[in-house]
Amino acid sequence: MVAYGIPGEEPPRHFQLFLPDFFESPFEGKDALIELPNRPIQRLSILVLQAQERNISTGTIRVWINGKGMGNVLEATGVEKGTMLVMDPTALRKRPDELFDPKENTIEVLAEDKRGRRYYQNWVLRVSERENVFFAYSGTISPDDPRGVPPDFTFDEPRTPPVIRLGQTHLSVPIKGTLSAAGAGVATSLNGGAFLETTPRATVSFSRTIVVDKSIRELTLEAVDRKGNRRKVMIPVILQSAQPSKVRFAGQRYALVIGISRYGSGPDAPPALFSAAADAADFAAQLETRAGFPKENVRLLVDEKATLEQVRVAFYDFVAKARAEDLLLIHISAHALHDPRPGKSEKLFLACFGTRLSMLDSTAVSFTDLEMLLNRAIRSNQTLLVFDVGHELNAPWKYPGKSMVNNHVLNLFSGQAGRSVLVSGATDEVSQQRETGGRLRGVFSRWLGEAISGGADVNLDRVLTAAEVFRFVTEKVREETGGRQNPRFRLPVASAQTPQDPIALFAVADVR
Repeated sequence: MVAYGIPGEEPPRHFQLFLPDFFESPFEGKDALIELPNRPIQRLSILVLQAQERNISTGTIRVWINGKGMGNVLEATGVEKGTMLVMDPTALRKRPDELFDPKENTIEVLAEDKRGRRYYQNWVLRVSERENVFFAYSGTISPDDPRGVPPDFTFDEPRTPPVIRLGQTHLSVPIKGTLSAAGAGVATSLNGGAFLETTPRATVSFSRTIVVDKSIRELTLEAVDRKGNRRKVMIPVILQSAQPSKVRFAGQRYALVIGISRYGSGPDAPPALFSAAADAADFAAQLETRAGFPKENVRLLVDEKATLEQVRVAFYDFVAKARAEDLLLIHISAHALHDPRPGKSEKLFLACFGTRLSMLDSTAVSFTDLEMLLNRAIRSNQTLLVFDVGHELNAPWKYPGKSMVNNHVLNLFSGQAGRSVLVSGATDEVSQQRETGGRLRGVFSRWLGEAISGGADVNLDRVLTAAEVFRFVTEKVREETGGRQNPRFRLPVASAQTPQDPIALFAVADVR
């Protein structure tokens, strides 16, 4: 028995999620996507319904947040309706890692009864994607309004930081967008001076053009509502340098690019993924011709060349060639999926050519094995991991709940020194495609190619960093898809090998 039955059915009631800082009522299986106000998560509880009647002991209940085990911060208590798992805020504060993400979090719970029947449920907790990744945002909740939500800015212009180019003494910058709040009466300022009159409505549009000169390095907009809740947005103003930035990167460049459109014939093969192989081939060519990667340092695996064994060999044989001082880029475009077999939904896999539903464990790469492959093979202190794995699946491959693949790859491989991770969308989002040049192309792949070809050089310093590439791709994909696809990324933690100041990955001068 599993937490979900036939696709389209309402899920059985096995679990309830309580978020007391936000809502009074609990959430069940049908409420798998939960929109949250923009406030930190401090408390949560999970009720395992009828745990005693179903012979589910506390020791067989497992909970993950963003793929990380939660056993050390949960306290189990027997209640009338079952077993209640309560997050202990004191224990949570003792964890060395950051468990919660400010924008999106996934919660998974798995329980097993004494007969071996397994019950699985997940939820996605998401704050509305309204922030421009090029800008810096901060919010403060008033002590007088603990359940309040800060006002919110949404910008139509500018979309990227304004740049005062060589020879310019000043620049006209249009500031256009929307300010929304819980109620009217919001006061706003720009760099300390008045920006708008006190708002007469909860939502107002604004459109102004201001002049900035070389002395202004950022535009700071602040909004304060009547209860004292604050939102601040800082828009950098870039002064183009007369000299291109020095390229600190001095090693070789390596890239492993995998794109799988066809998975073989047979009734239990995954469905075709139309543009993955062609997009991967295009991207590999762009790395060679426009981003300075030597041809011999680019390994391309598409379709029948990307079996499970060939993928493993590529990691152990090719990826391991990149030394500590080299740049390593790994890009994978393929199906990733929950195990659709009954009782195994918590297991995630990357499908390879030849993957079969009847032999999933031996024909696909489990996420556990993928993590091991990467950890064993990667030696580079400057590694970019790019995943385009959130694609449409149909029965019998489709998991009827929310797909965790994007969230898991983001959290599984980030948080380590020297690793930058970009995924093509938020949790449960499907990668979008568009017809371009007479053929179907992935929106994410197209903008990734534009980024490394120089498009992401927003500050015009003629070098690209991981942060610039990832921010450019995120904003462009979000804009083109109308917010239906929202790439997410993590940059590496600082270390002696990877200090916080950015290291150039690609020199725009390499573009031919």
